[in-house]
Amino acid sequence: MSQDSHSKAPHRGSGTQHPHSRSQHGDSHGHAHRGQKKKRLWQQFITWSRTIHIYLTMMGLLAMVLFGATGYTINHEDWFGATKPVVDEQQGTMSKDPVVKGDRLGVVEQLRTKYRISGAVTSYDDFEDDVSISFKEPGQIWEIRITKADGKVDVHHETFNFAALINNLHRGRYSGESWRWVIDVSALLIVLACLTGFILWLALPRRRRAGIAFLAAGTLITLGVIYLFVPGGDWGLEPTPAPKTAVSPKN
Repeated sequence: MSQDSHSKAPHRGSGTQHPHSRSQHGDSHGHAHRGQKKKRLWQQFITWSRTIHIYLTMMGLLAMVLFGATGYTINHEDWFGATKPVVDEQQGTMSKDPVVKGDRLGVVEQLRTKYRISGAVTSYDDFEDDVSISFKEPGQIWEIRITKADGKVDVHHETFNFAALINNLHRGRYSGESWRWVIDVSALLIVLACLTGFILWLALPRRRRAGIAFLAAGTLITLGVIYLFVPGGDWGLEPTPAPKTAVSPKN
């Protein structure tokens, strides 16, 4: 074979490749590119989740502490004296004209000014001989009766302690529509904080197995208590103790 023909023959180390090998190289490069893109998106998602988790937690910190603490105080109201108000009874008089004329706003404003009432009106009953009005807020209750004939006012005022106040805020009792919005937003913040915390936990591969164990344990314990112990035992159905037999004195 001549030198020219030998030089024209392709060498093994030359750049000439089979079309099939080029396709495999392109596929592997495409897979690697897509894998890197998914990794970048996941890292970006984790970064956003961390940012959302931090700022949501800080914004809803007071609400989370409030609703967490009141979950305990509501469950043990007797321990904190939340069911025993300080009662104040007062008597007085007011102009009977707005009462007789049915001027409810005038009556309410007079009572607010005279007895320093800050609660919202929850009932206004106009009877033939008298008027009964209730004012309530999370920590106080006023029950007022006004006699139409002479304008006599009987005030029953109950003041509750701080534990009762925050318990009623937790329940949304006597707190108004605005506070109900606070409860709704706080519940949403708590749920989002839990979800973003769960996502951040997924980003910790070394602790993922332990996290799964704790998550499973908490879920099983909660469901087990609901299934086995809810509702509790009947209350007030204990057998009535037998009356004691009188012992006749010995002679």
